[in-house]
Formats: sequence, C-alpha cells, structure tokens
Amino acid sequence: MGMLGAVHAGLSVLRSARNVAQWQHVAKLSSSTKTASVLAVVPARNEEATLPSLLSGLVGQPGVRVVVVDDASADATASVARSRGAEVIESSGPAAGWAGKTHAMHLGVGAARDEEWLLFVDADVTCAPDLVGRLVATAGELGADLVSSSGRGSGVAWWFLLPAFNTLVFEGSPPSGRGPTALAVGHCVLVRRSVFVAAGGWQALAPTHADDVGLATLIRDSGGVVRFVDAAALLTTSGLDSFGDTWRSLRKSIQPSMREMFGPWGRVLLVVAGLLHLAYGLMPVLRWRSRWSWLAWFAQAVSHREFVRRVGAPEVSAVLAPLSWATIGVFLLDCAVRPGASWKGRRVG
Repeated sequence: MGMLGAVHAGLSVLRSARNVAQWQHVAKLSSSTKTASVLAVVPARNEEATLPSLLSGLVGQPGVRVVVVDDASADATASVARSRGAEVIESSGPAAGWAGKTHAMHLGVGAARDEEWLLFVDADVTCAPDLVGRLVATAGELGADLVSSSGRGSGVAWWFLLPAFNTLVFEGSPPSGRGPTALAVGHCVLVRRSVFVAAGGWQALAPTHADDVGLATLIRDSGGVVRFVDAAALLTTSGLDSFGDTWRSLRKSIQPSMREMFGPWGRVLLVVAGLLHLAYGLMPVLRWRSRWSWLAWFAQAVSHREFVRRVGAPEVSAVLAPLSWATIGVFLLDCAVRPGASWKGRRVG
C-alpha cells in the first residue's frame, strides 16, 4: 500500500500542477471597450423567469442587437422577451437530426443582417452593461476569432462539485488550445461571423449536445484562433444555483457527448472513469494517517482552491477536495448506469 500511496500522491501532485498551470493560459478580459456590430442570440426554453435579468443588461449595449429564440416554450418566454426589447423568433422545436439548443441558435443566426460578430448567451445568465464591448476589445487584442467565458454563481455546487469538474474540463479541453478539443463555455461565446460561416456554422454541429466545445473545436480546426477568457466578474448564472440543477446540467452534456464521441464504448469509459475517480478521491480520506495521503490531499486542495478563488466561492472549501473528487466519480457512474438525460422536459440522451 505504501507504493500505491506514493503513486496516488504523485498523480495528485501532477494533476494539480497541470491544472494550476492551465489557469495561466486563461486570458484576462480587456479593461477597455470597443463597439462593433454584434448579433446576440439567446436560445430560450421556458425562461420567462430568467430573461428579465439577462435582457436588462444585454439589450441596449452599444452595437448589440438581441434575438431571443423561443424554443417551443410552454410559458410566456416570447412575450417577456418582447417586453424587454428583444426581437423574438418562435420555434416549434428542433428539426430532425438537430439537438434542441443548436437548432435554436441556428435559427437565431438566420436573423443576422450585416453584423460582424455573433454572441451566443444562455438565457439564465446576467451580464454587466459593458460585457460585449469588453469581449470585442479582448478578441481584438488577442487576435482571436472566438472568445468565451464561464460565469459565476452561488450554491454548494460552485465550491464542492465544479472545482473537480473544472480539472476534468481542462484536461480534455485545455485553455491553451492545445488539446483534443478547444475550450468554450456555453454561458457566453463571441465568434467572428465570417469565420463561423466559413467553418460551417451550426449545420456542421447539428446533432451535438456539447455545442460550446464543439463550436470552439470547429473554429480552431478550421484555422481560427480560439481563446478562453476570464469574464466571470461580469457574468453570473442562476442555472447552477442548486446542487441538483448542476448535476442535471452536467449530466445532460456529458452523457450524450460520450455517446456521440465513443458510441457504445462511451458507457464503458464512464464506468472506468467513475471508479477511478471514486478511488482517487476516497484514498486520502480512508488512509488519512499516511504521509502520502496527506500529500495527495494537499495537492488536490491546491487545485480546488485555484478554481474557487476565481469564481468567488469560499476558499476554505478546498479542504473538501477529495470528497469533491469522490462525488465526481459517483456522477460519472450515474451517467453510465442510468440511461437517458433530459433538460427542461426534453430528452437529450
């Protein structure tokens, strides 16, 4: 067990060091603003409660035209959007071969006129009134064709579940751009329209449920420059406020994405990854008297702290890092053994 403990501690140190290093590739948001013609597309399904907060900050930003795509909502999404100054496109739902969100965003892009940029924003996000101008300025300073940022929120998931999940994301889609996939987060994605169209647009990604990473990878692989930036201070999201909402949101992305990428092997990989991460998190707790376990615990906590301090969550939560990893293991097993995922009443996996 001594050798196993040493290997586990070494792995924890390496993963933590890599994660901290990856954060150095997350670009800072420009302090200046630049006005450009931007079409903001908001896919919305049953979002009458969240749209007022988003649109109060987004509508009226210089150069920005806002289109809300009402994706077969059963509530007053469309009327709320119109009352807040947005244009509305009403949809009866995704066409055959399309995922719901990609289809809604595709319809929104169809309303473009001569805008230079496209901005895709989740309906449950609230943004600062200078967000778009600073994103455009940042893209110009970085020479980027796509910039994206995650928001920040409140609730237990932000300091317990998401820190470990962030490490997984960075390992598969590092912000440096040099990974199997490029990184973007669906909360907020700004892309140069000419590059988006040349790459194939949403038609090239019609069935995917990992639309954010899918778009970033498509743009990168088409020769565009993709950068993940830190605009969390200007973005908040209510979509991950509860632990259950976060679990369901991550599940509806991970489960179908694994199936899309690996077919029937996706479930096998989820089981293996789930068991390994369950052990990865539990070992420091179960063998807490070992010096190797203390080293592993400390390393995992360092990685955990790097995330929470950037999203404004309590840094003291880093002490729970091993339990966070064990919970990620349970999450991955849940994705593997419980078939089907849904979101807002629509089956997505």
